[in-house]
Amino acid sequence: MHSRRFWTGGVAVAATLAGSFVAAPAMALQGAPADAASFGHTARIVVGASERSCTGTLVSPRWVLSAASCFADATGVVQPGKPKVTTTVTVGRTDLTQTTGGAVRTAVELVPHADRDLVMVKLGVGIANVKPVALAAAPATADESVTAAGFGRTKTAWVPDRLHTASFTATGDASANVSLTAVGDAVICHGDSGGPILRETGGKQELLAVTSRSWMGGCVGTPATETRTGAVATRVDDVRTWITNTATPVPGDLTGDNKPDLVAVDDTGKLYVYPGTGTGALGSRTLIGTGGWAGAAVTHRGDWTGDAMEDVVAIVAGELRVYPNLGTGTLGSGIKILTGLPTDSKLVNAGDINRDGHPDLLVQHSNKLYLYAGKSAPTPTVAAPVVVGTSGWDVMNLSAPGDADKDGRVDLLARDTRDGILYIYLGLANNLFGDRTEYGHGYTVAYRPLIAGAADADRNGVADMWTTAADGTLKFYKGGSSIHGPIDGPSVQVGTGGWGSIKSIS
Repeated sequence: MHSRRFWTGGVAVAATLAGSFVAAPAMALQGAPADAASFGHTARIVVGASERSCTGTLVSPRWVLSAASCFADATGVVQPGKPKVTTTVTVGRTDLTQTTGGAVRTAVELVPHADRDLVMVKLGVGIANVKPVALAAAPATADESVTAAGFGRTKTAWVPDRLHTASFTATGDASANVSLTAVGDAVICHGDSGGPILRETGGKQELLAVTSRSWMGGCVGTPATETRTGAVATRVDDVRTWITNTATPVPGDLTGDNKPDLVAVDDTGKLYVYPGTGTGALGSRTLIGTGGWAGAAVTHRGDWTGDAMEDVVAIVAGELRVYPNLGTGTLGSGIKILTGLPTDSKLVNAGDINRDGHPDLLVQHSNKLYLYAGKSAPTPTVAAPVVVGTSGWDVMNLSAPGDADKDGRVDLLARDTRDGILYIYLGLANNLFGDRTEYGHGYTVAYRPLIAGAADADRNGVADMWTTAADGTLKFYKGGSSIHGPIDGPSVQVGTGGWGSIKSIS
């Protein structure tokens, strides 16, 4: 066993050899420059100023999958949570000299796999203009032809500014490992660790595995006596659920910490976000709209701009607008997507009602309830309205509890302002809602002025609710184990005062 140090740009990167492959943090790829259109999902990751660099793959607009060993500390452990040093991720630029196209983001969270050389890297701001890679559903077969991609060294360049690709044959087994055999002069080198191993199925790429370690024979900086070019990758087909569950946004989360938040408008027309703590309580509020929100109908539930971040939707002066989330709940300029609505319209973003992968809206006016099917994109749109409630809606206050009965369909919460009875309308397969069921009683406007579905605010898998109270406090109602939820209690006070000045919550 012996060690060497490879120098790149004045920074030492240690590599240890012991009759086995070189450790993952010290790797890169020798091959042809990558096609930008096909490999835009491949990411370059730089840890610290230039302490080490690796490769990754965009698997969701806000998440990159890479090798956990790229982020290991001196003890070999990857600490979950915020990276210890600034980590920069470039996606959508196969030529790193580009200044347009793709995006450069800062990593804000690491989620390592429990027992594989895999880590999910969360980006501070999602990326809407780069298509994530599809995940393979089946393991590598014997001598399957695959393509590797990486931003690492080549045989002649220490720090190339291009993504390179090369061909390998892959063979998998029942373990987490995929063996890679080079085709021609292909070789995986320093900097390629975490890069994608891709198969092509029906003309489309699938992520089969993630590069883990290599012999690096022929890479610049490797002794001429080392001629082996084999490598090992970590399979991903059998951990797809872990990947998708990690990358799936939490409904109601505006601030990006995976906890549902509350949005409120006060009596001066200012808009605030109150970050959820994951217990049903709320943290200190942040001003996200300085004025002009008085009388607006405001809601939030779902990603409208295609970057995996929940946005705010509002009806202001008869205009339906999407306010894009800038990463932590702060908002960009409103995007007008519809005009001509009655100025007294109310709306709720109930979630993905028709289950097409896009958020939808319910708009209440003229005593009817309308469904506007949404289409998320950098410039979002809604389809023509469909009447889903023919009468009796003017007296109702609507809110979105999420999927209260755990059948995979979002539901609707409505309070009758005349008698304070709270009803739930369960989502049906035909994009409509079933007959109402009493969900609670005693929720009069005087007793509980404002009501908002809290999604799963205490993160126990059950839909919850927030309400303001007559004494100016805020109450949290923990959801029950069935659709028969709060029934006027029990509640926990989570806001001590001043909520009498709040005019709407969502």
